[in-house]
Amino acid sequence: PNPRPAPAPRRRCPPGHGQQHGRFSRHAAPRSAAHSFPLPIDRAEPQVKAADLERFEGFCDNYRANPEGGQTDPLTGQCVCPIGNFPGLSGKPIHDTSDLKWVPEFERRMDVIAAEYHRFMSQATGEMPSSYKSRKATSDSSVNPANSWMARNAQGEHWAGNDFHSLHLVKGLAYRPLAKTFPGTMRLLESLDLVADRSVAFNRQKAHAGLATHSDKMNYVLAGHVGITLPAGCGMEVSGTEFKWETDKVTVIDNSFPHHTWNDSEEDRIIFYFDFFHPELSAEERRALMIFKRTFKNHMKLADKERVTNLASLERLMGLNVGSDN
Repeated sequence: PNPRPAPAPRRRCPPGHGQQHGRFSRHAAPRSAAHSFPLPIDRAEPQVKAADLERFEGFCDNYRANPEGGQTDPLTGQCVCPIGNFPGLSGKPIHDTSDLKWVPEFERRMDVIAAEYHRFMSQATGEMPSSYKSRKATSDSSVNPANSWMARNAQGEHWAGNDFHSLHLVKGLAYRPLAKTFPGTMRLLESLDLVADRSVAFNRQKAHAGLATHSDKMNYVLAGHVGITLPAGCGMEVSGTEFKWETDKVTVIDNSFPHHTWNDSEEDRIIFYFDFFHPELSAEERRALMIFKRTFKNHMKLADKERVTNLASLERLMGLNVGSDN
C-alpha cells in the first residue's frame, strides 16, 4: 500500500496573536483553573537602564531600612507598609477622573460589568436578586453561583468580619476560576491595562454594616469603584471626604489614605472593585514591582514552610508540643 502522506505543517500564529485583545478574547479562551496572569515579567523587555529604576531602588531601600514597620503621614494620614512605600508618587485621597486617559473608554463600555454580574447571579435563583444570604465558596462556583460569595474572614482571621463578602475574579498574583465567567469584564480591564497584582472583585456590604477606618498601606496601586446595587443610605469616606458610588461612573481612590464605608439601608450594597497601577509608574517600574512581589511571596511561603518544619523537628526531638502553652 501507498505510504500515508506526511501531515501538513501546522500554521504558526504570529507572536502575540490571540492576546492582542487580552487573555479573554475570542482568540484565547480563559483557563478553567486559577493561574498567574500575564504580567510584564513574563515577556521580553528592552534593555533597562539603571536610571529607569532609580525610584524602585528607593522602594527597596525603604523596605531594607524598616522591614517590620511602616510610615504614616501626620498631616494626611496616608499610611504605607514596608512593601507599599514607593517614592515619588503623588498622593490624592480621591482622584479626579478627568486626569485619567482611560476613563472615557471605560465608562463607555462598562455596562458589560453589571450585565455579566446580573446574568451570573440569576443562574442561582432564576431571577435577579437584590440581596443574598451569607455563603461560602465551593470548588466550582461557576456551576453554583449561589455559593460563590467569600467572606473576608472565611478562616475567622480577617478584620472585616462576616458582613463583607467578595466574588473574586483576580486575587493576589492569580486569576481566580470565576474570571472565566466574566469574559467581557476581564477583556475591558485588560484592554485598558487595569489589572494589577491585588484584586478584581464584586464586593458586598451587608445591610446595617460598614467597614471601620483603615488603610490598605500601598501607594503604588489605586482602586476603581463602580456601583452595582446601591440602596439609599450607603457611602464611603476617604481622608475626611465623603462620596457615594454611581452606577454610570467610576470613582478612583487611593486606598493608602484612611477610609471607611457604611450601609445604613435594609439592603445589601454591591460594588465592582479593581486595583490598578498608579499612572505615574513607568513600565519598567511596574515590571520591577511585579518581580519583587512574586519573589517576596515565594520567600514568605518558603519561610513559613521552614518554620513549620523546624517546629515539627523540635517536637520530635524534645517530645513537646512547642506551639502549646501547656
